[in-house]
Order: sequence, then C-alpha cells, then structure tokens
Amino acid sequence: MEGNNVAGEIPSRQSRWADGGDWQEQYQKRVMTADEAAALIHGGDTVVSTGGANWPYAVDAALARRLGALGGRIEWNSLFAPLDTALLQVENRDLVEYNVNFFAADRTLVPQGNVHFVPTHLSETGVWMASRRPRVAVIVCAPPDENGWMSRTLWGAHLHRTVLEQCETVIVEVNDQMPACVSEGERHLLFHVSEADAIVESHRMPTENRVVAATETDRRIAGHIAELVPNGACCQFGLGGLANAVGDCLAYAGKKDLGIHTEVMTNCVVELMKKGVVNNSCKQVFPGRSVGAFLVGDRNLWAFANQNPAFCFKEIDWVNNPRRIAENDRVVSVNNAMEVDLTGQVNAESIGTREYSGTGGQLEWVIGSQWSREGKSIIALRSSYLDKSGLLHSKIKACLPLGSVVTTPRTFVQYVVTEYGVANLKYKSCRERAKALIAIAHPDFRKELEKEMPL
Repeated sequence: MEGNNVAGEIPSRQSRWADGGDWQEQYQKRVMTADEAAALIHGGDTVVSTGGANWPYAVDAALARRLGALGGRIEWNSLFAPLDTALLQVENRDLVEYNVNFFAADRTLVPQGNVHFVPTHLSETGVWMASRRPRVAVIVCAPPDENGWMSRTLWGAHLHRTVLEQCETVIVEVNDQMPACVSEGERHLLFHVSEADAIVESHRMPTENRVVAATETDRRIAGHIAELVPNGACCQFGLGGLANAVGDCLAYAGKKDLGIHTEVMTNCVVELMKKGVVNNSCKQVFPGRSVGAFLVGDRNLWAFANQNPAFCFKEIDWVNNPRRIAENDRVVSVNNAMEVDLTGQVNAESIGTREYSGTGGQLEWVIGSQWSREGKSIIALRSSYLDKSGLLHSKIKACLPLGSVVTTPRTFVQYVVTEYGVANLKYKSCRERAKALIAIAHPDFRKELEKEMPL
C-alpha cells in the first residue's frame, strides 16, 4: 500500500455524495454535536483514529458516555493515545479494546488488560490499520482552507489515506486551534469537507511537547555525532535532549548546506533552518524543502511550519520507505537505543519482555541511510544508567537480557556512539565488534565486558 500518488491521482470519497452545492454548504450539512457523531459508532465496530496531538477528544468523551448502551465491545486502533482519553480509563476496559504499534505514555495502561501492542515498522501503520477492516475512522483536522481542504497534521500522517477510503463512516473533528501545515501540493495529508460523513467542531489546544534540555552526556554524544555529519548531508534525527544537542553541535561546528528528511519534525529542525545550517540545497528528493511526517514540539514550531513552503509533509509510509530515503545522497540517520550487546544487536524498545516503546522507524532508517550514496547510520545511547536504588549499570552488555527485543539486527548496525566515542561495526568480526564497543563503554564495566568477549 504505497502512499506515493501525486496530487490529482489520490482516491476520493467525493463520488459518494450527490448533494451538490459549495463546500461551505456541505460543511453545514455535516456539522453535528459530538454525541450525535458518537452515535454513528456501534457495538462490535472496529475504529481507527488519529493519535497524539490529533487525538479526537470531543468524540472520545462522547463515545465514552454511551459505551454501556452500545451492546458490544469496540476495537480502537491508533498511534499514541494520551493518558487523559476517556475511552481508555480503567472502568471501560471491558468495553474497549485498544491496539497500538508504538507506545508512549499509553504503555502504563497495559496492566488494564485491554491495551495491546502490535509489532510493525512505523511505515506499515496504515497497512496494519487497513488489515483490521475498520468500519469507522475518526480524525482531527485543522479548519478548511478557502477550497474546503482540511489539514491532517500534526499527527495525522500515520493514518493512511487509503484507510479513510476503506471506511464506511469518517468522522472529522475540526479543531480551530490546530495549525494547517500542509500545502495543496501534498494532498494526501488533506481531507475535503465533501468527503466527511460527520463534522464535529472543537476548540481544544493541541498538546505541546516542550523542548527537552540536553544533559552534559547528551552533549558529549552529540559532539561525536556531529563529527560524522559532512557538509551537504541529509539528516534524520528524532526526539528529546539528544536530538536538540545534535542540532546545537551541528550549528556550533559550522556545518553547511544540510538537508532534512525525517519522520519527526521538531523545534531543533526549526532552529537549524533559521540559522541557515539547513537549507536543503543538496537534496535529491524535494530539494529546498524539509521533508517529514509528524510535527512534535510547541506552538513556536507550529507557527514556523504553518503554510511554510520550506516544509513538505507526507504520509509516514512515503517518508520512511527505505528506497525513498536512499534516493537522497549522504543520508545520516541518528536513532536511539536502550542497550546494545557485544555483537552489535540493538534493543531500542523493550525492558526485558516488557514492551516500552516500539520498533518505530529505526530499522527503516538504518537500512535506508546505508543504501544512500555515502550515507551513514548511527545508533546512539548513553553508556550507562542508574537504577532506582542508585546502582550503575552498563548499557553495553555481553548479551541482551532474556526476553529483550532485537530492534536492529547486528548485520545492519554501522556506527554506535556513546559519550566515550564512536564504534564502527560494519564488516567487523564479532571479536572486533566487541573490542570497539568495549572501548566506548563506561570505564567501570570495560574489564568485566572483556571477560565476555567472543572468540
């Protein structure tokens, strides 16, 4: 299920409507209360929705009020459910089954027994949702533009447009606080008024993700990463203090003509664009524009990206396609890890058998960046951590703990970076890999790890 149709070739639900009139008239015909929209969802339904900052709070609350009257359990599939959703409160656990392919705060809901993890690559989110054969979709959009098109950013890129075509009923929560960051040239992240079955108006400010301050360890790791980034590189890096530190280091090091092709667009990207470090002049895919799927940050990010032609937003299957990634030269991808073993296996998502986050797009970027001409894949992690009792543990281990997930197989791992340096594992023997990883492990654990080196 590819998301690479060009504007004008996308499928349309408009053919289902024969009421005529302009889009403003169609809008008024579809407007209803959240309770009326929730009544369109029935017991036994499978529902898909936008998540994160695009969570449909109004419909969520209205549906939660009538769950007991549905006469059957509903299945809800999304990405990043907020903890304050009404549907997923513990009292509704027998009435709602929730599936997700990447945990954030919603990981804490797993003990309820109705929250389940679905292992997929992030680019497959739309395909996974389509496989559940949903009858209803609930999406959050910005208000219509002058032509009746509504933007699905900030977090709508995971709900593939083909899934919306598949659904019998599409409920649109139009939030007048939501920025419209998509130009008409990227129609896959737009949805027309005429395509909606129901429209609910809301006024809730989307959840902001405040800029995370970098630690001294983050800055040391970022310094090593910045040295691996050449001028003219096309960069991908994620969330948190490390990403912000990498941005600062790239600017401080005087890097030039960098490009952005990344799944998550953050405040860090904005700062690099404002400083001229990122101008996208050397890219092969959408030169001159920063390409991404999601916007994760605060209102300063939203304001900068809103209708800004220097950005290009696409659905996640398009952005994270390794072949698409590799069309750019000198791609440098930076992904975080929770732990790495001495052979180079990377766990970026679980604590033993407990799923903590998800596969996400890590393997897609690891592969895509190395397929890129002169590309580099970087796995970054702090060398150690303190447990709740204050005991120090190494994140570089002789072997991964029992039950740990291997997010990136050792055969794909290239650079591993900690605050103590860089280990290049590509085409190294197991013993050479172990030596390189021990050299960047926390000094307190190096002798212990040497005893576990493979022959």
